[in-house]
Amino acid sequence: MFDLVAVQQSLNDFGFDGWLFYDFRGANILARRVLGLDQKPVESRRFFYFVPAKGEPRKLVHRIETAALDLLPGDKSIYLRWQDQEPCVAQ
Repeated sequence: MFDLVAVQQSLNDFGFDGWLFYDFRGANILARRVLGLDQKPVESRRFFYFVPAKGEPRKLVHRIETAALDLLPGDKSIYLRWQDQEPCVAQ
């Protein structure tokens, strides 16, 4: 299970601004494990999950798989085309 408080504490301890998690077709095993998704079926679309050192996390998921990160806290944005990803990730 994902422990937001512990992750944010670690980010602060190391002086990091945040951590951007990303996965595509199960290729990022570390991200899946840290987020507690390693026992969940692998999605076929990219997802992004940004955990800031302070504040609310943000999710970016594909329109076909909008529930991919529903178990995690934070606001969700949805993209359809790859061109829509860049502005959302840049925020």
